Amino acid sequence: MSEMSHEPHDHNHEEHHHAPSAEVKSGGRSHVMRNIVLGTAASFVVVVMLATSVLTFGIYRLGWSGPVSSAAIHALPYPIALVNNTPIRYAEYLNDIDAVKQFFAKQKEQAGGQPVNEPTVDELHKGVLDRLIQTELLRQEAVRFNVSVSAKEIDDEYTKVSSSQNGDPAAQIKDLYGWSVPQFKEKVMMPYLLQDKLSAALASDATLNAEAQKKAEDVLAKLKAGGKFEDLAKEYSADPGSAEQGGDLGWFGKGTMVKEFEDAAFALQPGEMSGLVKTNFGYHIIRVDEVKKKKGEVSEVKARHILVPSPTIDSYMKKKFDDAKIVKFVKV
Repeated sequence: MSEMSHEPHDHNHEEHHHAPSAEVKSGGRSHVMRNIVLGTAASFVVVVMLATSVLTFGIYRLGWSGPVSSAAIHALPYPIALVNNTPIRYAEYLNDIDAVKQFFAKQKEQAGGQPVNEPTVDELHKGVLDRLIQTELLRQEAVRFNVSVSAKEIDDEYTKVSSSQNGDPAAQIKDLYGWSVPQFKEKVMMPYLLQDKLSAALASDATLNAEAQKKAEDVLAKLKAGGKFEDLAKEYSADPGSAEQGGDLGWFGKGTMVKEFEDAAFALQPGEMSGLVKTNFGYHIIRVDEVKKKKGEVSEVKARHILVPSPTIDSYMKKKFDDAKIVKFVKV
C-alpha cells in the first residue's frame, strides 16, 4: 500500500509586527506637545516673576516713576503702606500726588505767575501719604464705633455744597484736581462726613467722656459752693471765644446754638444756673443773666457758660495715628 503523501498545511510561523495604531501615535504627539507647552509656560512664569521682581525693586528701592512703572503700579495691587495690616494702594498715592500738583499749578495760573504757598516735593509726598493713612484710620475707627456714611448722604452733601458754587461743579473739580465727581465724593466728601459722624460718636461715648464729666462735676461743685462764675470760666472753660470774658456769650436768639444748649439756656430764668448740659462739644454749665421777650415768650437770652470739652476728633485721631502700626514701603 503506497504511502499517502500529505502536503503539509502552509502555516506561517513568522512573527507579525503590527504598525502602531493612530491612537498610540496621537498619544505620543500629545505627550510631547504637553511637555513643550508646560516647559514654555514655566519659562514664561519665570520670566514674568523675574521681570516683576526687577520692577518691584526699581519702584520701591530706586524710585522708578516712568511710564512702565506707573502702568505696573496702576495694574497691580502694589501697596505704598500698611496701616494696621490694611494696605494703601500705591496707585491711589500717585493719583493724589498728581491731583495736588494740578491744584497748585492752577493756583499759580490764577495768581498770574505770582508765588503761592506751595509745599516742597518732600512736604507734598509726606502730606499726601499722611492724609491717606489718616483716612484709612478714620475708616477703621468708624467700623469700631459702627459709624457709616450712605451714598445718599454723600450725594446730598455734594448737592448742598455744589449748589453754592458758580458754574459747573464737575468741570471745576476736573480743572482743579483732575478728578471725576465720583472720585471727589470718595476722596473728599466721604471722609468729611465720616469724620463728622465719628466726632458725634466720640462725644456720646461714656468711657471716653468719663474724665471730662468728672472735671465738669468738680467745677459745678465749686460754683454751688459759692465760686464766682466769671473767675471759674476764665480758669476752666475751653471755649476760646468766651473764656477770657468770664464765659460771656452776649445776646443770642433761637437757632444760634446747638439744640441741647439752646433748650437749656431758654429754660433758665435770669440769674439761674444750669446743671451739666451735654453737647457734641462737651459739658457746659450755663448761667442766664438777662432775657428778652416777645408776646410773652423768651426771644433772646444773654448768657455765660463754662465748657469742659469732650475728647476732640483731632486729638483722638492724632493718638490713633501715633499708636497705629504703620509700615511704609517707600521713604517719604
